[in-house]
Amino acid sequence: MKKTMVAFAVVALALVGCRSETQNQLRRQVLDFANTKQYITLYSYDGKEIFNGVVDGKVTRAEIEQSSGSYVYWFDEKGRYHQTTMPYLVSTYDRKQQ
Repeated sequence: MKKTMVAFAVVALALVGCRSETQNQLRRQVLDFANTKQYITLYSYDGKEIFNGVVDGKVTRAEIEQSSGSYVYWFDEKGRYHQTTMPYLVSTYDRKQQ
């Protein structure tokens, strides 16, 4: 019992100590395993929907160094790269089909 708890603690600490890119890769693997599509909807700053599309993998948030800003980026189902600072919503269902 004691060995099991020690092993669990080591695995938990290893996961906590993972770099953010390693954590992102693990999250992508979980999404791939679950076969869950993600959809992203972008909004203009006045709240109007300006883009809706499928995400290949996941949406990643990145901080701009030495600045207060951040952005998100993702790849679409055709492998094209997208990046924005606009407000957004990520869901596991196609909001256009509602």
